[in-house]
Amino acid sequence: MNLQNPKKFKLLIDQAHEVALNVLRPISRKYDKAEHAYPKELNMLASVIDGMNQGSEGMNAGAAVNKRGDNDESNKNGVNMSTALSIVEMCYGDTGLLLSMPRQGLGNSAIAAVANEEQLQRFHGIWAAMAITEPGCGSDSAAIRTTAIKESDDYILNGEKIFVTSGERADAVVVWATLDKKLGRAAIKSFVVPKGTPGMKIERLEHKLGIKASDTAAISFIDCRIPAANLLGHAEIDVAKGFAGVMETFDNTRPLVAA
Repeated sequence: MNLQNPKKFKLLIDQAHEVALNVLRPISRKYDKAEHAYPKELNMLASVIDGMNQGSEGMNAGAAVNKRGDNDESNKNGVNMSTALSIVEMCYGDTGLLLSMPRQGLGNSAIAAVANEEQLQRFHGIWAAMAITEPGCGSDSAAIRTTAIKESDDYILNGEKIFVTSGERADAVVVWATLDKKLGRAAIKSFVVPKGTPGMKIERLEHKLGIKASDTAAISFIDCRIPAANLLGHAEIDVAKGFAGVMETFDNTRPLVAA
């Protein structure tokens, strides 16, 4: 095991450190005091990061997608490693500001991990939050109670989500819901719900002890109707595959959370 950072990432690490030092740290106290105020200074920075991601390996919420069951055994760790190293440096600046970065939400990782090709194109460039946790379930994502009932060409969502990072600011929220409670974790799917969809309501923003620049929302879904095409991936319930679709998302997000 080689514990040294690859030399090719030195420039990226140095750039991320300079951003943390010269962009994030100077405004950190300002937005810690102004809880729930959106840091407008991040808009330009996010555009720069978007450009870096398109041109080369950079900071990328979606990371490198390695779908479970994929027969391609080639090494795809380059983007994951560069992302982790970038995040470590940016947190030196301010974790709350990092979490507030447009188009770098955990929901973007969910889209990258599960979406089909058409959805990847359709949702390209949006800022997506991720809504998993509920009042009755935290670490056990298989215990999700939010339901998604098929009705004609739509799904009707009902449930409540808490601790949604960037839940108010993001363009859309990736909501995890079950198609059939009796089938357990295999029936859990993720749905893209655009901001402002009728039936979706921001109930409150949490007051926190730290990381205040990042908004943390509680969101309710009451007869929230979304197109069936917004179910990420495929709608079939594969009991044999079980939780793999959900775990593909965690594969691509937990290392970033750790970083």
